[in-house]
Amino acid sequence: MFSARYIFPALLTVLLATRWGHFGTALSLPDASLAVFLLGGLWLGHWGFFAGLMAAAFGVDLALARGATEASWCLTPAYWGLVPTYAVLWLAGRWLAKAERAREAGLYTLVSVAAVSVAFVLSNVTFWAYSGHFADMGALEYAFSVARYYPPYLGSAALYLALGWIVHHLLAMRQSHPA
Repeated sequence: MFSARYIFPALLTVLLATRWGHFGTALSLPDASLAVFLLGGLWLGHWGFFAGLMAAAFGVDLALARGATEASWCLTPAYWGLVPTYAVLWLAGRWLAKAERAREAGLYTLVSVAAVSVAFVLSNVTFWAYSGHFADMGALEYAFSVARYYPPYLGSAALYLALGWIVHHLLAMRQSHPA
């Protein structure tokens, strides 16, 4: 729908600039990865762009793992779980790209919240099952322990997705009414 020549570098820049911490700090923005993958599906579509964003995310995570305890704690055999996690977001974006009413805030919000929620479950289930950190913790106990992270996970994604919806809406209006 929109020129990949501009969209992919913009999404890549946002991913690289924000992937330094999940929820942000006084000095950094929260991670925009969830929104980047949903918006990538919406605006770019081609799976080659998905692979490029995955490679960039992995590269940042590897760089962070060298110096940050938290990041190296996350690079486990469960890391592969990010592929289906981000694919769900990408597919939600693809679905929105094909939906006639995708510019409607209600549909965009519903699909975005559903996709981010599924992504939260997928990433946490794969981390619990395959990271090797939770051998003594049952699934229900783990679910209760990570549930507190859902509101900021959804909130930071919602911030970027709201901005993405505004951009999408403005670009679509510009395409339908060229100057």
